[in-house]
Amino acid sequence: MAITRENIEKRSFFYSLLKPYVDLVTKIYFRTRVHNYQNIPKDEIIIFAPNHQNALMDALAVLATLNAEPIFLARADIFKKKTIEKILTFLRILPIYRIRDGKESLENNNAVFQKTIDILKNKNGLVILPEGTHGDQRKLKTLKKGISRIAFEAEEANNFNLNIKIVPVGLDWTNYINFRSRLFVNYGEPISISDYYEEYKSNPPRGMNLLRERVSKELKKYMIHIESDEYYNMFDNIRYIYLPHMLKKMGKKNKQPNQFYAQKEIINKLNGFVGSNPEEAKELSKNTAKYSELLQKLNFRHWVIQKPKHSVLGVFLQSILMLILSPIYLYGVILNYIPYKIPVLLTKKIKDPQFISSVRDVTGMVIFTLYYLILIIIGLFVFKNWWLKIIVPISLPLTGLFAFHYYIEVKKMIARCRYNLKTWFKNKDLINLKDCYTDICNTMDSITN
Repeated sequence: MAITRENIEKRSFFYSLLKPYVDLVTKIYFRTRVHNYQNIPKDEIIIFAPNHQNALMDALAVLATLNAEPIFLARADIFKKKTIEKILTFLRILPIYRIRDGKESLENNNAVFQKTIDILKNKNGLVILPEGTHGDQRKLKTLKKGISRIAFEAEEANNFNLNIKIVPVGLDWTNYINFRSRLFVNYGEPISISDYYEEYKSNPPRGMNLLRERVSKELKKYMIHIESDEYYNMFDNIRYIYLPHMLKKMGKKNKQPNQFYAQKEIINKLNGFVGSNPEEAKELSKNTAKYSELLQKLNFRHWVIQKPKHSVLGVFLQSILMLILSPIYLYGVILNYIPYKIPVLLTKKIKDPQFISSVRDVTGMVIFTLYYLILIIIGLFVFKNWWLKIIVPISLPLTGLFAFHYYIEVKKMIARCRYNLKTWFKNKDLINLKDCYTDICNTMDSITN
């Protein structure tokens, strides 16, 4: 059955067949960790409300981590081209019109809102990005009224018998663009719409506002939210700079979800510090800005500085291992370079960086699939041995991933060598960087004690 706006809530065999593959590709692009999945109510009518920082990838992140086929609402301007509209509809995405799309277009929302009632009653699960637009900061923007309106209109149309639950979903990306960056998906405790029935019945605008405020408050618990505008960059840097120290203080291992809660604690402590120590906060901000500038100048990452020294023997042994493994790397690069490079080239002219990973993920999904199919067909005719016809296709994606991680490890090894050389030759920028790091950590020690 072809998916249209009229039957978007109905099951589609082809969509169900394709979804596991789409989910797998998304999890390959971003190394995904799911937390608190048990918070999702079973056999309930649910609206999922994730924060919105990474364009289409935010929707794909929820899709890839749900054992369901939810329907999504997205801004209408991306539906302008007919081909794109058909693709988005197949992906179970409906448009929401905004004032910037034209005042007359707002009337189209009435039909969409009516359709959401069918979706909710069918228990598909509805995903609404309540901020309306994405942003490149780890901060929750003011929520739009759409999520409250949809929830209450659906309840009102069904005599308040649906008992809709809103599940806040915190999405935390270590990097919005880079392949194999990490994604942390944190499902929050459900919010029951029934808590606001009476308020809505007596005063609909107030009821909707109260629900929206509740969703905002709850969502902030499950995402990295930096409230401060003045000290945003300082907060954003220190949550990485001081993370190993905070984890040690908390007695936790350096992995998710420990990293998330450690960063939340760092931000919480900094909020209190900035509010009660304005002059010291300015000094810490200057020191952090200097640290960031030197880090960028030396082309290092936080992890390089967080270790007091890097073993020369360790670097030497790693270089030997890399040399031994280099043939596998070359094999992976040769066979995977073209399909890997094409999505990168296609996104060179994209102005909004938040769309880059979305385009790369989707185009890569298509290009790699077609490319591998072509190679497999060629291999069936070229290879005489049956075991080569099996091993080579399996090796294509595996060696491609190996080659990518090999490349990253080589870059890290070079960074360790550069760090050691600059340490031996007493590089002034590195000395200043280490001093800044020590000062920041000492300040944070006193703040977090």
